[in-house]
Amino acid sequence: THNTHTISILPTALPSPSTPTECCPEGWIGYQRKCYYFSDSDRNWTYSQNYCASFNASLVVIDSQEEMIFLRRYKGHFDHWIGLQRMNDQEPWKWINGTIFNKSFEIRGGGTGAYLNHQGVASGTSGSEERWICSKPVGK
Repeated sequence: THNTHTISILPTALPSPSTPTECCPEGWIGYQRKCYYFSDSDRNWTYSQNYCASFNASLVVIDSQEEMIFLRRYKGHFDHWIGLQRMNDQEPWKWINGTIFNKSFEIRGGGTGAYLNHQGVASGTSGSEERWICSKPVGK
């Protein structure tokens, strides 16, 4: 006699891939409830922020060490603008969301726009052209 038990290998509830709350736009990467876009062209800081804004996103605001590690792993060899700038070298650094930078990492250089490089975070003139990283909450 053959054993007639059939074991279901399908989970009882398949997640629907079309659930918008879990989706990032085409070509964006999801990580810890945020969606990220790593550009493959070079633009100035303002263009980069305007590009992000067109997706209801902003240049990335880095909230944690884990996020910093993730960004540095994904960015490859290129420098990428992040959402941190100051009016001049007498002013405090501010995130794009208005929060004053709490000096949780060192920013090298005397520029007005911050970018991720191979060592950490550096700054250059906001008019120079770099790649950039956008981020926004998942599902927004």
